[in-house]
Amino acid sequence: MAVSLLDRKTQLLEQHQRGIAEASVLANATQSVLGRIQNQTTELGISLSLVGQLDRVSEVKTLSDTAAKTLVDVVNALNTEAAGRFLFSGAASRSAPLPDGASFLQMLRSAVTGSSTPSDVTTALDAWFDPPGGSFESLAYSGSDTGFAQLPIGPDDMVTFGLRADGETVRDLLKALSFAALASDPSLGFDVQEQKTLVEQGRLALLDVDRTLTEERAGLGLTEAMIETARLSTAAELDRIALERLSLIGIDQFEAASNFEAAQQQLEVFYRIAARQGRVSLAEYLR
Repeated sequence: MAVSLLDRKTQLLEQHQRGIAEASVLANATQSVLGRIQNQTTELGISLSLVGQLDRVSEVKTLSDTAAKTLVDVVNALNTEAAGRFLFSGAASRSAPLPDGASFLQMLRSAVTGSSTPSDVTTALDAWFDPPGGSFESLAYSGSDTGFAQLPIGPDDMVTFGLRADGETVRDLLKALSFAALASDPSLGFDVQEQKTLVEQGRLALLDVDRTLTEERAGLGLTEAMIETARLSTAAELDRIALERLSLIGIDQFEAASNFEAAQQQLEVFYRIAARQGRVSLAEYLR
């Protein structure tokens, strides 16, 4: 009965180990994606800080095109999948949260069509990204709007992956990139000063969202630490149960089998030597 109970505990702990392993993969993948996004947007922010020194349309367009490329890359990164789950879709982790980056950028271009000033672009993007049930949620976001991905890592412990692509942090990031990415869009026809205004607006917005992104990554770091603690605790408990089980059955079956095989081999060697010396077979020797 005691051995059966220990075996049952072992099975449960091994189930927890599988959950811990999956949670670890998701946490590490999410942290990696956020790290790449933050590194890329930080580099972009440094480039955009040069806009005040530029006077030619071609130079500002280069910055705007770089922002557009970054926006596409960030959207595609937010569609990353790991262990069969999309990382930023919340509870609806079997579907990508956003369209591909190029399609997302085209949606934004459609959203600002008809804007005649940088202020109009700002108003259009605010209206597209911000309202609950607005265009971002109805046209772009395809993940869950009610929950987060949760995974058990112990009998009473569960980790929650709370950063979704429709969350405030991600929306602010995408909107900040949009200002600079659309600044030189030909359909808007802005002059160089108007383009510089939007690029600078995007740069300042990126600075603000960088702080919240850092906070999100710090929170995820705590989740990673919790998962690692659960991993070590579960491994230690499995080792303890294995020792307890061994003390109950009184023998290590693997070790006993190994010792028996070694003794059998030594005995066979002895018989061969004895048979050679006495010119008798092993059967005769035994008789």
